[in-house]
Amino acid sequence: IAQGEERSQYHNELALLYLDAVQRLKHAFTSQQAAQGLAGSRWTAGKEPGALGGRRKNLLDLLETSQHYDAQKLLAKLPMVDLYEERALILSKLGRHEEALSIYAHRLGDMQLAQEYCMKHYSSARGGERGGARDVYIDLLKVFLKPPDSSAPMTMQALSLMSRHFERMDPAKALDILPAETSLRSLTPFFESVVRGNSEQRKSLQIAQALLKADHLKVAEENLARRARRVVISSGKRCKASQKRIGTSAFMVYPNNVVVLLGEKTDPHVCPATGRNFKEQPWD
Repeated sequence: IAQGEERSQYHNELALLYLDAVQRLKHAFTSQQAAQGLAGSRWTAGKEPGALGGRRKNLLDLLETSQHYDAQKLLAKLPMVDLYEERALILSKLGRHEEALSIYAHRLGDMQLAQEYCMKHYSSARGGERGGARDVYIDLLKVFLKPPDSSAPMTMQALSLMSRHFERMDPAKALDILPAETSLRSLTPFFESVVRGNSEQRKSLQIAQALLKADHLKVAEENLARRARRVVISSGKRCKASQKRIGTSAFMVYPNNVVVLLGEKTDPHVCPATGRNFKEQPWD
């Protein structure tokens, strides 16, 4: 795999080997902690002491970076009441962002991880890059306001999220999720942010429109000036390359008004009279 192997059978096999090792090491680690009276101690996933931390980090890294394992197959192998970080990573691969965010917010109780997840997966463009999610902040809002158990909605966290990331969520969708009893006063920061953001966007668009209009006028003026340029071919006018008379033969004109017969083997970018390369030094 480190050498670029992409066949899913190898990625699946390695992930399953890591998972089996992590489960065995975690069982032994939990038993050891209980024997020492440390049951219930929390460790950051992949940073546990000993072999467990190293092997779990291997598993987490593979789940996050590999694009070639069967996420659905691995999800079925995970325990339901443990290894929540691994489950969240696999759910994100499947595009099940709301479930992944629910794990961070409710199972792990880590709001910082939930918001980092949103920052990573948010994609403002429709059909954005792989793994992008336009409504991931709306998903987090749902997680805050509709907890999986009978616990109270996390209304304050939801209102704070709306105020800080208003530009990354559809205001109509956000308001539709809020409980009906939410006071208008508590929504004031959100409304102010949305109005201010829309006003700034409108000003930016007006400035861009004015700049484009000015650029268009400049190009139109330059076009008129170039179309007005002319060359007078008199009876005695000669080709600068061959010194032959132009007469009624076809000719071409360089930007500095030097005229040469069309049949001459001259570089169309280099003036035969001055040697100037108009491709490298455009004529003003």
